[in-house]
Amino acid sequence: MGEGRTDTEGQPERIKRFSLVEVLEPLASEEIAWLSQRTPERTFQRGELVYAAEDASEVVFLLLTGRIRLYGIAAGREEFTFEVLQAGTLFGEASLAGRAHPEYAQALEPSRVGLLHLNTFWQLVSQNPQVNAKVMKLLVTRSCKDKSRMSDLALKEVSARLASLILELLQSEGVVTREGHYRLDGRYTHEHFGTMIGAKRVSVTRAFRKLQDIGCVQLLRRQIYVTDLATLSRLAVEG
Repeated sequence: MGEGRTDTEGQPERIKRFSLVEVLEPLASEEIAWLSQRTPERTFQRGELVYAAEDASEVVFLLLTGRIRLYGIAAGREEFTFEVLQAGTLFGEASLAGRAHPEYAQALEPSRVGLLHLNTFWQLVSQNPQVNAKVMKLLVTRSCKDKSRMSDLALKEVSARLASLILELLQSEGVVTREGHYRLDGRYTHEHFGTMIGAKRVSVTRAFRKLQDIGCVQLLRRQIYVTDLATLSRLAVEG
């Protein structure tokens, strides 16, 4: 596991952060307080690893603030990004099966992470069926997303893969502008996109230009705007 820095902030601030974690939403305020007291936090700076592939741990992780990238390294030493996680989610679920982590987890910006010990986690889900249901839904959704991405890699052209990825990112970090368009809050380079859809940077550049030419997206001040959601969705499906 990465080094990070252990945080010792006041309890009200900690409770507020924990209450924003999606799988913990069913908990009452006193239950959130109980959990936050038993879950240490660490801060990871941009580029720091929360954990590396093949690391084993006795905790699952709660992303309280910031963004985390989950990625692997292929035999040719090329990186492939599986997912970019936003604050408010649980990750590192391989620990629940007693397995080592199959991927790397890296902070994309300063990020606070809660280290939820497995004993506390199992106690939590056994006593709170609603929390257990939310955890199961998260894991199933994540598994389906992984399978969908693998299908895209095998069957779709780069432009369709890029369209699918942009639509996926909109669900987690999209913002509606005054003009009724959608903006991605995260700043992504073509190289970042390449690691997420299994394509070279030059191929991503060509694909992004295609999306611009047909009026789906615009790039303004290094941020991506979706200007024609219907066409982008159709391209993602039709490939």
